[in-house]
Amino acid sequence: MDLPRLYIDGQRTDLRVCVAWTFAARTFGMLRSLRWQRFDVLCLPRCTAVHTCFVPVPIDVLFVDRRGRVLQIEQALPPWRIALLRQADSVWELPAGFARACSIERGSRLQAWPSC
Repeated sequence: MDLPRLYIDGQRTDLRVCVAWTFAARTFGMLRSLRWQRFDVLCLPRCTAVHTCFVPVPIDVLFVDRRGRVLQIEQALPPWRIALLRQADSVWELPAGFARACSIERGSRLQAWPSC
């Protein structure tokens, strides 16, 4: 099955999104670096905080509201850190540098849609 693609402000990207609805997907999300080969972005719905314990590399963390608008960006969050934003509805994790490279900023709208 093909993964949804990330849309930024309505523009399709080639970044593959894994929406972590299950406990296992949420638990093991970015812990294994091999997962990056299967997807590029991890979306954690109904989430306000993440940690990077056991994540071997820095990641970009985006806190997003119910409408998909980026509220806050933690760029290159190093291993063994915690980031939270109580107002967030979901958290999106990307490899370090992807937020800047994709011109994602506060107010950008993120969506995951099936690819065609």
